[in-house]
Amino acid sequence: MAEARVTIYDVAKEAGVAPSTVSRAFSRPGRVSAATHAKVMAAAKVLDYRTSAPPSQERAHRHQRLGIEVPDLTNPYFAELVSGMQEAAQEQDFLLLLLDAVEDEARERASLESAVNVVDGIVLSGTRQSDAMLNHLSKRIPVVVMNRRVAGLDSVTPEFEHGMGQAIAHLAENGLRTVTYVAGPVNSWSDGERWRAVRVAARRDGMQIQRHGPFAPTIAGGEQAFEEMRDSLPHAVICYNDLVAFGFLVSALRAGIRVPEELSVMGHDDIQLSRLVGGGLTTIVSPKRAQGRAAVERLIRRIENPSAHRTPVEGSLPVRLVPRGSTGPRETP
Repeated sequence: MAEARVTIYDVAKEAGVAPSTVSRAFSRPGRVSAATHAKVMAAAKVLDYRTSAPPSQERAHRHQRLGIEVPDLTNPYFAELVSGMQEAAQEQDFLLLLLDAVEDEARERASLESAVNVVDGIVLSGTRQSDAMLNHLSKRIPVVVMNRRVAGLDSVTPEFEHGMGQAIAHLAENGLRTVTYVAGPVNSWSDGERWRAVRVAARRDGMQIQRHGPFAPTIAGGEQAFEEMRDSLPHAVICYNDLVAFGFLVSALRAGIRVPEELSVMGHDDIQLSRLVGGGLTTIVSPKRAQGRAAVERLIRRIENPSAHRTPVEGSLPVRLVPRGSTGPRETP
């Protein structure tokens, strides 16, 4: 029986260093100290790493770059995601190539096609492409999907059910009975999951729930939503994200509607601005930096050792509700 191939992870364990240090010792020895380089080379010799897996062949086509797709970099949510990705990439000696789709499917597809030949893997943080297109892409290059699950691909998603369950329970505790979910982009997987989760939670707590949208995931989208709903407002709205919630909230205040006495407004994501508007925006917190780190770390593991996981790895990260001044008991007329 043939012996199992020795990998950089075996060498790292033998030398007592990180796998990324082993990578640097072979590919860019000037980036590690002489002592560390000697230790890695000694471990590789003991394990016969050079003979079984020559580093020059293993890294011949490596770029040490990762492609990072975002739907809209002006959205602070994605800026925080990228910050977490950057931290993880630097630790593993990778550079990031940012692909901003500006909520344009055609532009996103063209950017992904261009990136395939100059990066070692791609993280999709909010792709609007079809499952078929993403599966085709994954046959050409390692891919990790965020905020979405695609059969056959590694993914990192928030726990939408838990977050929406907390949101509805909070509104119910404040005596609110009618809720509208202000929807995001029509082709957003996470929008569909949030709507599904909020319906389940509303039925559980005996609340009336309806959906209105889709709207652009921006402040302007929230303003448009308010204009369409202003003549028949519910007790509360749960918006697709914080930007939509800001647009809705500010429009309501300008129209003379008291928040939360007449209307409760809730967002999703907990971007920095949510703490600064009025008494603060009630929102569902997602671990943005942790999500970014987890996605990049998973992608690098897939790049460094593609045969380690023959089946896709799916993971969910916890979310939680943070109540602030934009929600509360409704004033009795």
